[in-house]
Amino acid sequence: MDNILLARMTMHYLTTRAEKIITSYGKLVIFTKKNHIEKASLTKGIIFYKRYIDDVFVIGSSFSALTSTLAKLNSMDVNIKFTMEDPDEDGFLPYLNTRVRFCNGKPEIRWYKKPSSKNIMLHSRSAHPTYMKVNVVRNLKGTSERIAANDRESDETIQRILSENGYKNGSMNTWRPHSAPDGIALVLPYLNEHISKQVNIIVKRCGLPVRLIFRPPPTLREILTSSRIYESGCDAEDCQFCGDHKICHLRGTVYMITCTKCGQRYIGETGRPLRERLNEHRRAFASPQSYPTNSFSKHRTAMHTRESLPLLEVTVLHRYLEHPVERKIMEAREIKRHHPEINSRDELAEALSLIA
Repeated sequence: MDNILLARMTMHYLTTRAEKIITSYGKLVIFTKKNHIEKASLTKGIIFYKRYIDDVFVIGSSFSALTSTLAKLNSMDVNIKFTMEDPDEDGFLPYLNTRVRFCNGKPEIRWYKKPSSKNIMLHSRSAHPTYMKVNVVRNLKGTSERIAANDRESDETIQRILSENGYKNGSMNTWRPHSAPDGIALVLPYLNEHISKQVNIIVKRCGLPVRLIFRPPPTLREILTSSRIYESGCDAEDCQFCGDHKICHLRGTVYMITCTKCGQRYIGETGRPLRERLNEHRRAFASPQSYPTNSFSKHRTAMHTRESLPLLEVTVLHRYLEHPVERKIMEAREIKRHHPEINSRDELAEALSLIA
């Protein structure tokens, strides 16, 4: 055991044209080929060989055994290239989140963080529930302790990382969201710690069969940027709804419609492209006799029976709300704020019941 050598090999894969075509089986083809190459390349001097995805941890009886295996691996396929990393000056070899070395025939394992890592994690001042921040700290420390307990160097590194992200020494009171066995997931927007705790207490007291999940608010990056390029355009030549801002293709919106003749308003929400929902409102507005129970039909009959069809002005109040519950809550908040006149009493009562 005193003469064993450690090495870390990294596999670099170049996809061939044939494998690009087989998209549904690409990963299976890749890993099957890797296994075949490895079995055909391992030499007698290899004591231990384990691969995780593309990182390989190897123990060899000699340096020549390691280099011979590396050469065989690289000769098997022109599309697969292996590189080898040797231990550092202290004899440690980094592998995933560990550093390993053999000292006097015994393995020594330490927790490892790449020097190039920016150590960015959930900041202590971020608008997330306290229990999420506690879990971040607990998981970081727990991972280190599972790998190597009582390692002073690892403890100092963790303290530095936590300090860089605003965490200070001391205890923190935390709580866990209510989670009933086999409960239905109830996703709510996280507003602040006090409101979330009160909601959690009420749900727990009522014994509702749900799993509470508090979703943090969007980040500045999510608010200021968007990957939904296809939603920024409007392909209609004379769009009835788009002005300077193209809104037709937006999904997950809470919107307000204003009648340009009387100024009365309607507030609604939809997860579909906004144009589809607006066209439904406009059809009911144009043909009230075909939609007798619709809010816009009633508004046309009550306010503009003998007038030409008024124009509708659309304002998007919230966008990119993917969860129906979140849209409903935001719709209710806007209804309470604006008191829209076109919404029916049933619509108003149903919406306001969510925040009453």
